[in-house]
Amino acid sequence: MTGPGTVLGRLYRAAPAVQDSVLAAALLLPDLFLFSDFALPSVGLADRLLTVGYAVLGYAALAVRRRAPLAVFGHVWAHALGGELLTAAGAFDYSPTLALLTALYTVAALRGARPAVLALVSVAVPVALSVRAALADVPEAERLTSLLGVACFYGLLNLEVWAVGRWVRAGRAAAIRDRLAVARAEEAVLSERARTARELHDIVANAVTVMVLQSGGARHVLRTDPGRVENALDQIEACGKTAVAELRHMLLVLRADGERLAADEPSFGLADLDPLLNGVRQAGLTAHLRVTGDPAPLGRSVDLTAYRLVQEALTNAAKHAGPGAVTVVRLDWHPAGDRLKITILDDGRGVPPADRSELSTGHGLLGLRERVAVCGGTFEAGPVRNGGFRVAAGLPTRKLSPQEAGA
Repeated sequence: MTGPGTVLGRLYRAAPAVQDSVLAAALLLPDLFLFSDFALPSVGLADRLLTVGYAVLGYAALAVRRRAPLAVFGHVWAHALGGELLTAAGAFDYSPTLALLTALYTVAALRGARPAVLALVSVAVPVALSVRAALADVPEAERLTSLLGVACFYGLLNLEVWAVGRWVRAGRAAAIRDRLAVARAEEAVLSERARTARELHDIVANAVTVMVLQSGGARHVLRTDPGRVENALDQIEACGKTAVAELRHMLLVLRADGERLAADEPSFGLADLDPLLNGVRQAGLTAHLRVTGDPAPLGRSVDLTAYRLVQEALTNAAKHAGPGAVTVVRLDWHPAGDRLKITILDDGRGVPPADRSELSTGHGLLGLRERVAVCGGTFEAGPVRNGGFRVAAGLPTRKLSPQEAGA
């Protein structure tokens, strides 16, 4: 059951205007008792009502102080100035103080340095009138001492309130920066995890698929064609060594902590397509490479992405189209030299392995899409009419620096 106190508590926490209205009401009475003649027995009911009515005019604006800090400060400043002038004219004895302090704090906490400094300077006018009113009944001999005391009281009070507002603003800004830093760190961790998962998939999935297909083919010709079995074992060994080298390289990257890796560490690119194609050919695919246009230099990450794209597409063809399928890898270099289009198309007419579902992780194409997107490229994949499958991507090329070209 929800009680009235719970409802009011939720309303107070949910609505800033309600909070500010409660604050205004809490400050109104202390302001009247401390800075006016409201509580004096000699003051009549009409004068008290006049003082309360005028005070309410100023405090009502505090209900929207966080929504419009400068407008509220201007209103409260004018209200304080008017109260001092009316006090000097004898209408009542009231020096509005706490509302002005609240408005000053709000501007200091929610606005920039320039509006905050201007607000602090502008309060000198009503403060000076308050000091003047406080010294009206002080004897001449004590006026200098009283002037120093009252001026220090009002001046330090306003300065401290302003300083607290600026401190709160600085603390909030620091908290926002910390939250943004934490969010960026978490995003970097997630991005690194996704990158690592893509690398593991591309390394392990291709190697395991080729090794499984090679071993399966070798088993069928174990007694009839020993030479082919030996060739398959050589391919399995070479594929395993390549996968281990790639895994070692990836581990070095993860442990490098941002440091530059040694230049002799393996890094794959389009120049390594021939061994990749030979590997899937040994697994039973018929793979062709066709290149059109003049090759342009690729950045290291784009070159690796291009290699992984071909690697994953060939692995999928080996798993799903199966041995006997014909696969064509096309590298079309744009005449302007700023774009490379890669297309891998299989005819789907092979003999798919019986255990192909066990070879699939379900994340290959998703990982490729993410890789290509990181490089600023485009990616598409899907079946074609003849029953085959097509994977295509457009990757940006760039001019290498003299240092990269020399390397």
